[in-house]
Amino acid sequence: MNKITLTVMLMLASSMTVSSQEFESHRVVAHRGAWKADKLPENSVASFKRAIELGCAGSEFDVYLTADSVLVLNHDTKFQGLPVEKSTLAQLQQKKLSNGETIALLDDILKILTGQDKTVAFLEIKPSAVSKEHGFAAVDKMLETVERHKAADWIICISFDYSYLQRIKEKNPKIRTAFLIENQADTVFDRKMGMDFNREILKANPNMIKAAKAKGVNTNVWTVNNPDDMKYFLEQNVDYITTDEPILLLQLEKEHVKNLK
Repeated sequence: MNKITLTVMLMLASSMTVSSQEFESHRVVAHRGAWKADKLPENSVASFKRAIELGCAGSEFDVYLTADSVLVLNHDTKFQGLPVEKSTLAQLQQKKLSNGETIALLDDILKILTGQDKTVAFLEIKPSAVSKEHGFAAVDKMLETVERHKAADWIICISFDYSYLQRIKEKNPKIRTAFLIENQADTVFDRKMGMDFNREILKANPNMIKAAKAKGVNTNVWTVNNPDDMKYFLEQNVDYITTDEPILLLQLEKEHVKNLK
């Protein structure tokens, strides 16, 4: 992955209310955390903290459920050779990331997340390589974990599996979601879900942005690393832009806003 929209009031841990305008000052979403410029591990606590330091509106992460029912962050089905969904947390923690961290837990991220008011987490629930049931178990565990941390206002759940998002909405309609769309044929204008587009789809079909907005559907685009593409999507007023280059996009966004004044 990869990615969607941030449009509600957020409650800080101190119970002080922060308006969406204060919280969501721009549209930059760091892909797997802000890792690239500082050579940090993707999907790590360090990359998430860096995204917050930069002031990113969001930070995307990939979530899997281990064999012993712990939610961890990793993009691929394997973590340094170990199948994530068939391994226990203890087994996974025997491996180290390049900065010395062990594999990040969703609990780790949510603890940090709810203590600040700059950045939300885009949690991509990865399709399970084990079974559909294991995938649904990951969804249910995610919902339980988010509820325990009182973090619903700080997250957007995204997935290529539409049934995961339906399950989330059935169990907690408050949680924001977005359907990851890599093929134009999969396009579903569902106001309840939101949409998270592959950049090539929107470049080839610019009217889809207008169509989504006309239907009240929030939009995100991924993964946008080329400066010209960044400028294009800023001009198209896409709600959020996911990138491996958040520092560059933040600067281009600043220039774009200045030119609008």
